Amino acid sequence: MRIFSCFLSGIVLFILTGCMPSSEEIKKETIESAEQAFLSKKQKSNETSDLFSYYLPEDFQVKETKKANVLLEKGNQSFILFVNQNEDESSKVSYETLADQYKEPFISETFERDNEFGYIFVVKIDKNLYEVTVGLGGTKLTTESEAHNLHDDVQVMMEIVKSVQ
Repeated sequence: MRIFSCFLSGIVLFILTGCMPSSEEIKKETIESAEQAFLSKKQKSNETSDLFSYYLPEDFQVKETKKANVLLEKGNQSFILFVNQNEDESSKVSYETLADQYKEPFISETFERDNEFGYIFVVKIDKNLYEVTVGLGGTKLTTESEAHNLHDDVQVMMEIVKSVQ
């Protein structure tokens, strides 16, 4: 019976491991989601702070607003939206700062179109946890995301960042 249990456990582990996407698949899906959102039409603003307006999906809530920052929540996940009014949509300053700070990111990808500079920067924190920053010029949105949520998170993050006016 013990041999059968070990055998069955091995098969279950093999099946579960085979179902989990590889790091390369996660990277590819995440980059594609970010790029698709970057290239898509801007979402219409439905939320306003003292300095800017932006699109906020229905499942997000504003937790706190400061001058250039907005703390957002989606369930128990926090997001920090930062808007540098001195940097336009073509600015590379935020991206270059991240690139200087983290020498071996999990993902570092940039997108350019019509005088807009967008990027996604992902750093592995733990086995299945990542710090994700999505930006457009001087605007960036940061969160922590689990591997299986990366592609969905970056898509909605890019939609929010792109909408800031």
